Amino acid sequence: MMIEHHTRLSPHFTLSEDGKEKYSKYLARKFSEKSTKLLVAVQNGRMVGFMLCLLAPNAPVFKERTIGVVSDVYVRPEYRKRGVTKEMLKVALRWFHRNKVTTVQLNVAAANLEARSAWGQLGFKPHMMMKRLDLEKYPATSMLSEEPRIIRKKVVKRVQKVRKRK
Repeated sequence: MMIEHHTRLSPHFTLSEDGKEKYSKYLARKFSEKSTKLLVAVQNGRMVGFMLCLLAPNAPVFKERTIGVVSDVYVRPEYRKRGVTKEMLKVALRWFHRNKVTTVQLNVAAANLEARSAWGQLGFKPHMMMKRLDLEKYPATSMLSEEPRIIRKKVVKRVQKVRKRK
């Protein structure tokens, strides 16, 4: 349901033929790791949503070594705007805190206005912006057909000269 929802938002989310199988294998592998937590929201015996949370290494140049990642989230449409995501997030934040995480991040599809609003209401602020370029469309097609003006060799030589000076 989560993939179908995202596919309606953008064709970039279209599942590969073996996508469900690969996702199942990915989840099975992640569940064997202590760095993964799956939260499932159940109401009246029915699963109404889930949240996959991960402890992820941060880039080694930063002081903060581990970050919390809310990886995948889905709430059935008829249960949205009822606090389901907030309740799952409360549990997730406690888990992140117990694991010494001080920052939690997530990605949300630009076209998913409902989710963007929900995460904003829960305190998430924009931090990085992911941009996407389709190589099959202009201007990428135009740039692909043009010869670059800077030759890689010249760039490498400049870098080597700078290193020698140090």
